[in-house]
Amino acid sequence: MTEHPNALLIHQAWQAISVGDIETVKALWAEDIVWHVTGDNPWQGSHVGVDAVLEYLAQVGESCDSYDTTLVDVLASADHAALFCHISTKRDGRVLKTDQVLLARMQRGRVCEVWTLSLDPESVRRFWSQSAR
Repeated sequence: MTEHPNALLIHQAWQAISVGDIETVKALWAEDIVWHVTGDNPWQGSHVGVDAVLEYLAQVGESCDSYDTTLVDVLASADHAALFCHISTKRDGRVLKTDQVLLARMQRGRVCEVWTLSLDPESVRRFWSQSAR
């Protein structure tokens, strides 16, 4: 069975972000991408535009002693994808290991909207209880 084109798009974008290939990210994300961060954390809300989303992702990484997100699986359809991820991060002597789902909406071969959904929002809230900003 071949992978759905939107699953391939997600894998390409994930790889580009992982290696810091901003030009590829910009080619795969809509210019006006909206990234919705859910839950009680310093970045909650919507980040609009490629530069704002990249800044948000950089701030999260920079606020931690270590931050690793592993892409576990991708489910894709004509307009959407669900990314199942495992997060392992350390900050100020605290450790967070949790699973997260990213829901993405695609349009014309580009990622145009993403929602983050923690599967353990209380652990995430406790981890970020002291503002990282």
